[in-house]
Amino acid sequence: MLKIARNPEFTHEVHVRVPVDGGYSDQKFKARFRVVPWKDLVAIENDPEEQARRVLIGWEGIVDEDDTPVPYSDAMRDQLLDMMFMRVPILRAYVEAVAGAKRGN
Repeated sequence: MLKIARNPEFTHEVHVRVPVDGGYSDQKFKARFRVVPWKDLVAIENDPEEQARRVLIGWEGIVDEDDTPVPYSDAMRDQLLDMMFMRVPILRAYVEAVAGAKRGN
């Protein structure tokens, strides 16, 4: 049996390569996504920041420099997406989850 939700949402792990002096730090967090109609994302395919803004609706496992948890809000989401290195991993995690692709493919 296939069960279809009216407003589907899901949580998926996001792997991020955060730039640091001399290289990168591999980090991760759990993102809460809403399923957005594919045609809506394709319509804004040249704007990955807006694509990520539409699908990302929550998170856990993000902390500030003092290791204090950063609660989700639209303003914090926008601040996170201002960091260019965050957009692609968020969108990759979303697409992998909805398309069923495995990491590394």
